[in-house]
Amino acid sequence: MAVTEEASSRSESIYLDLRRKLISGYYQPNHRLKLSDLCAENGVSVSVVREALTRLAEQGLIQSQPNKGFFVPLYTPEEINDLAFMREQLESLAVRLSVERGNASWEASVVATHHELRLTPRVPAGVDVVASDQWSRAHAAFHASCGAACGSPRLIRLRQRLYDEAEAMRQMAGLSGGRTRDVEGEHAALAKAIVARNADRAADLTVRHIEITAGLSVKSALARGQAER
Repeated sequence: MAVTEEASSRSESIYLDLRRKLISGYYQPNHRLKLSDLCAENGVSVSVVREALTRLAEQGLIQSQPNKGFFVPLYTPEEINDLAFMREQLESLAVRLSVERGNASWEASVVATHHELRLTPRVPAGVDVVASDQWSRAHAAFHASCGAACGSPRLIRLRQRLYDEAEAMRQMAGLSGGRTRDVEGEHAALAKAIVARNADRAADLTVRHIEITAGLSVKSALARGQAER
């Protein structure tokens, strides 16, 4: 029994470490996650690593192919747009319901997470991995808080799953905002609409925020495709 619990604990640790690396863009697209390498790095058995990788595959953060193993996804423009479409539907719904149902405590959490995000420097991973990860965490916390009062645990879980996949995609595309958009302004406008209890505007701003990121990601994917020809 103790052995089983220890293996489960090790698998959870490996899962969390790989999940963080995937979401932060640590691995390049098409990178193969070899069981033998991960076992050697972590000093565990194949079954422990396979359990962690299977969970990540179920969440869409990696892909599994018969007889080929586990790979980091290479997102096509079609996949990017499909993911964005689903995020727009679910995330805007979560935000709309939260504005309608959320109490003062929830509103305060949105203001607090936005304040932390606003004060966290946005640095590309290629410049400073640690600083980039800090911004990504603050960014995730803000968006999670915006839909946290929707009243549906399932909607919250699905929203988070799609957000994580989109974040991995964003990092792989090398997107950091730059001069192409006013990311801070987008977040500020969303927080303002939520505090004003304007559900329609908050939902619309959420959709627009996702659309802009998807558009930049598609542009990056097309450019990558041209470069690989």
